[in-house]
Amino acid sequence: MKKLIILCLVLLTAFNCMAQFRLSGSVPGAAGADSITINIPFVYGYYRENNIIINVDNKGNFSKLIDVSEQKFATFEYHGIKTTLLLTPGKAVSFRINLRDTVLSHFKGSASVENQLLYELKMDEIPFFGKGFGKDNPFAKYSNEDQQERVIKPWFAIRDEKLAKINAAKIPPATKALIAQEVKSEAIVQLVHFGRSTGKNRETLAQFFLTIYEHVSMTPEVFPAGPMFYQMANANGARMEGETYLQIEADKATGKKSVLKYYNITADSGINLAKRNGTMFLHWLPVRNTYDKRVAESWLAQAIVVQCYEKDITYTLPLMNEMTTNFPNSKYLPKLTGMVNNLRAALAANQGNGDIHIIDGFEKMTSINQVIASLKGKVVYLDVWGTWCGPCKEEIKHNPALKQHFKGKDVVFVYMDMDNDIQDKRWREFIAVNGITGYHLRKNNEQILLFWEELLPGQKDKQNFYPTYFIFDKNGKLVEPLAKRPSDGVELYRQIEKYL
Repeated sequence: MKKLIILCLVLLTAFNCMAQFRLSGSVPGAAGADSITINIPFVYGYYRENNIIINVDNKGNFSKLIDVSEQKFATFEYHGIKTTLLLTPGKAVSFRINLRDTVLSHFKGSASVENQLLYELKMDEIPFFGKGFGKDNPFAKYSNEDQQERVIKPWFAIRDEKLAKINAAKIPPATKALIAQEVKSEAIVQLVHFGRSTGKNRETLAQFFLTIYEHVSMTPEVFPAGPMFYQMANANGARMEGETYLQIEADKATGKKSVLKYYNITADSGINLAKRNGTMFLHWLPVRNTYDKRVAESWLAQAIVVQCYEKDITYTLPLMNEMTTNFPNSKYLPKLTGMVNNLRAALAANQGNGDIHIIDGFEKMTSINQVIASLKGKVVYLDVWGTWCGPCKEEIKHNPALKQHFKGKDVVFVYMDMDNDIQDKRWREFIAVNGITGYHLRKNNEQILLFWEELLPGQKDKQNFYPTYFIFDKNGKLVEPLAKRPSDGVELYRQIEKYL
């Protein structure tokens, strides 16, 4: 019996080792303690919730065992150096970081060949056509046909050079195929970014997407696929939206209301569905209806995780219902269930939070001064935001540090949300789940124009100002019309402290 127990322990230890990847190396000349960031996406995309921090000691050395149950691509970042790594269970890689020349060298270990290859492929570099936005991009002036010759064909030639380099590498065939799939996917993703950034009208953009996705399959050659494949599959949604736009325009010309390709619903039904369940749910429909089921499952899991990261329970639950209905045995369900349960618990805990004040009668208010006057004697930090605004929600994550800094001081926080009346429930639930203490009011798109005119008189295109912040002194006077953001940290703290 004792020998059997020892054998089991040995096997368990061996299994745990096989499910880890060792990353190590050195930074010659590193001054003092420092850290490296490794970001391992849940499925795809870069979210700081997925960061792993690896300490660099005073001698410039670092080492970390990273838990991985399957091959995973990760992003390595350190002082401006950025590269893609492939983490394989049971393998290891080490390298030297040259800060002066911002390069990696001396790759060693059982995973050295594939990781040096990824470094040399430079998948994280901006492509030749990716510099500049809108008219500032030198390739934006060309027609779709000219961009085919000046952008697409040269870019695919660069892709093919990378594929040849992968094919010549001395790595296992399965690893070759996985990396090659990522390179092909990255080529498409970069073109999608280019198309979106160059100011094309909707019809021209739709035609551009049709061109670059013409021979692309949403069924992966290698599975599990890497994050770039899923990013490419997600970006394919823009191609399907483009085709749908062309269909809707054709319907307008004939007066028809046909069932939309990929979505299998009418345009009116789609608008109502998006209002009720969110645009992410609408994006899910063509994925569910047309993609390889394995890809659709992973895409949906990622969508749920992102909504959970944003603590948006209203839009999370319909997606979660789709997961349990369509993929009842999904490997993602344990993690997703835990995350959703955390949102439910936060909502329940903050429903009666006395520090969260929904201002009585906010619906009838016509001036921000009606709020500020009631808080006289306090410095007021006003946050103008919206539940639809990604940067707004990112800034809200910095609220705890801001409020902790001013705890016990004469500072109050007011949040004016711009959401239409149909979003009232979502607004209230978002405040509760995120525990946003302070005073809250909501105005729809039309009503908030009066408030904007008070806060920033004469300014145009105020839709582009979300989020924007304002500071009122203890007498209720607006003293900082474009205040620093919560993420500005110390700079904002000093700005507020001037009026205490």
